[in-house]
Amino acid sequence: MTGANATEAGFLMIPMMAALLVSSIVSGQLVTKTGRYKLFPIAGTILVAVALVLLSTMTPTLPIWVLCSYLAVMGLGLGLSMQILILIVQNSFPNSQVGTATASNNYFRQIGASLGAAVVGSLFVSRLGDLLAERMPAVAGAGGASNSFTPGVVRDLPEAARSIIVGAYNDALTPVFLYLVPLILVAVVLLCLVKEKPLATTIEHDNVPDTLETDGLIHLQAQTADARAATDDGASAPAASARPFAPRS
Repeated sequence: MTGANATEAGFLMIPMMAALLVSSIVSGQLVTKTGRYKLFPIAGTILVAVALVLLSTMTPTLPIWVLCSYLAVMGLGLGLSMQILILIVQNSFPNSQVGTATASNNYFRQIGASLGAAVVGSLFVSRLGDLLAERMPAVAGAGGASNSFTPGVVRDLPEAARSIIVGAYNDALTPVFLYLVPLILVAVVLLCLVKEKPLATTIEHDNVPDTLETDGLIHLQAQTADARAATDDGASAPAASARPFAPRS
């Protein structure tokens, strides 16, 4: 919609990443000072929902700075929630299970991202195909599949064809953001149910395995028995020497 190439589109993501970085650092510092963390992912998820609603209002004529501000709101929400969720997972499990819990969190996050991207992409492509099929025949000399419309190709098309294609992309993409808002609100409700535990400040050592406990107990019992035997021997020797001498007749 903005006519930006791949490099310029990457630069447009800088506001979101910068906001994500700032909110991650600030929220981490606040959690360290206060020990409270439940509020941050809730607020971040709400900001993500707000950003999705704002992105659903995009139009082909939207100024770039406004689009970047919407992306910055998205970055603020992600920064407040993503890293804090990992902290919640690690703070909720004993030391012996932290690695497994963290790996499981990352694993299911990747699965959710993959499934979400597939579903969102399918909705967008399906809607885009329907819109192009409806609108393209009205323009003479405009053709080609939707996956062949690169920014350079669209820029070189006649104004009438270009406006139809850009409008179709916009109208196919913006509803997808609204489809995601109910899921984000469900996530807010689930985060409200999270039980906030005191933030761990020390590493709790795991219990000694049973085999080591048994071996240590046996070793301790052996040392105790040796000490008692040595004590008994030491006590009997003075008793023998203290026995009165009986001269022989």
